[in-house]
Amino acid sequence: MKKILALVLVAIFAQGVVFAQKVKTVNQKDVPERYVKDFASKSKGAQDPVWTKVDSLVFDATYLNEQGNKMAIRFSPKGTETRWFIEEKWFPQAIKDTVAHNYKSYKITELYALMIKNKMTYQVRIAKTAGFLRKKEKAVKLINFETDGKLIDVIDLM
Repeated sequence: MKKILALVLVAIFAQGVVFAQKVKTVNQKDVPERYVKDFASKSKGAQDPVWTKVDSLVFDATYLNEQGNKMAIRFSPKGTETRWFIEEKWFPQAIKDTVAHNYKSYKITELYALMIKNKMTYQVRIAKTAGFLRKKEKAVKLINFETDGKLIDVIDLM
């Protein structure tokens, strides 16, 4: 019995290590200097941003703004995206209804207002999970909406 318990604990720990490695958190010194300077000018009062490397040329800075709200800025050669994360209690009803009706087995994991080139939209990350002890995402989608709740497009991530 002790051997089975030990094996289960090792398996759970190994899964945690695998999931932790998927996030590519980097030190600010490893971020291109132009992105760090741009971040400093765009996010006055932000403290201790968490930098994430999305790919070789794209970096995200996630932080809390002066009001304590979670935000992120994505820097890439194409420009910047600013994200304002929205708490679940403030999710727009039209978006919740669309997800509930069209993606019954999915759950909203993140919703944020997204500003790209002076155009505001909503982007919703939804996921379908599986697993008994540790929920693992088996399907993930990004859904883009106009600010009035009109569906723009759906992107399959996995």
